[in-house]
Amino acid sequence: MGVEIAVELIVAGLLSAAIVWAMILDRRLRDLRSGKDGVKQAVMDLVGATARAEAAIAALREAAENAGVRLAHAQAGAKSTSDELTLLVGAAEGLADRLAARRAETRPLPPRPVMPNFDLKGAR
Repeated sequence: MGVEIAVELIVAGLLSAAIVWAMILDRRLRDLRSGKDGVKQAVMDLVGATARAEAAIAALREAAENAGVRLAHAQAGAKSTSDELTLLVGAAEGLADRLAARRAETRPLPPRPVMPNFDLKGAR
């Protein structure tokens, strides 16, 4: 009889431990389902951050496209200005060459008279 009672007490103790463990597990599962442990809030925060990141990426993409269009317009304007300056420089070089040729054809100017170098030391 002593052995049977010992075995029954051990089984009763193990059953009690199993019941306590089941109660703890049940409480944790309830907390997890209700979101008390912060998982639900963390997921909601993550969803919000993802939405903001997607909006920021879309805004950056649009800004990059706008900057590309503005750059293309500026580049076209710079090319036009460069072409115009090239024509003006070419015309100016041609004019300078003609003026130099005419200058060479005309008679040289008489030399300027040399002014005497007066020593003005001591003069007041």
